[in-house]
Amino acid sequence: MRRLLAPVLLAALAACSNGQVNPIVDAAVDEILPGERAPDQPKTRTPVTREALTRADVAAIRVGLLDHPSRTLLFAASENGGYITYSSVLRQNFTLLGAYITGVRGVGWDLLSAASSRPDPLVTPIPPGQWPAGVKRTYIFPNFTPQGRVEVYDCRFEFGAVQEMVVVEQRHRGVLVTETCTGDYGTFENLHFADVGSGQVWRSLQWVGPQQGIIDLEILVPFTGRRS
Repeated sequence: MRRLLAPVLLAALAACSNGQVNPIVDAAVDEILPGERAPDQPKTRTPVTREALTRADVAAIRVGLLDHPSRTLLFAASENGGYITYSSVLRQNFTLLGAYITGVRGVGWDLLSAASSRPDPLVTPIPPGQWPAGVKRTYIFPNFTPQGRVEVYDCRFEFGAVQEMVVVEQRHRGVLVTETCTGDYGTFENLHFADVGSGQVWRSLQWVGPQQGIIDLEILVPFTGRRS
């Protein structure tokens, strides 16, 4: 499985480097995507720039499906015990703990929650040379039971080459880390781009369920707690 999927994930990494909206999201959209909600106006794709992200001054991520070229911009709308919920103008929600996707709403197939053993380099940045051998990941999906469907996987890390990646005009030097996870329901593979010094994960291809599959996540502006 790893040999088959890793080149696909690697290629994807290389290829992409209205209503009651939360007021933080509302302000950020107006700053970065002007005219996005203008009525009766043709929608044109506004390029996201580093200058606009800096002016907006709010944590931001960009997500997409592995097999779809479009990307959605989301902004930090709320914080709860370190869990940051990012929202889009269409009220799609992703909840992250660090760079670990722990919840997905409004994108197709929901992920109710996710947890991992500690230390988890996705949750708390760890320099690549100090990562643990692996982690245990637990996912909870909707099901016809009060507790949902629980899936548990043992995941192992494998480190690749140091290379550079540009995320919205910002160049990062990092290590590609392949994460292979195996559990009772099968095997899947994630791929992470971790800063060679700090371990901050800037780009990550993460599995969020058997139906939804892989989400392509970019950390454009990390959450620092200044605004939420």
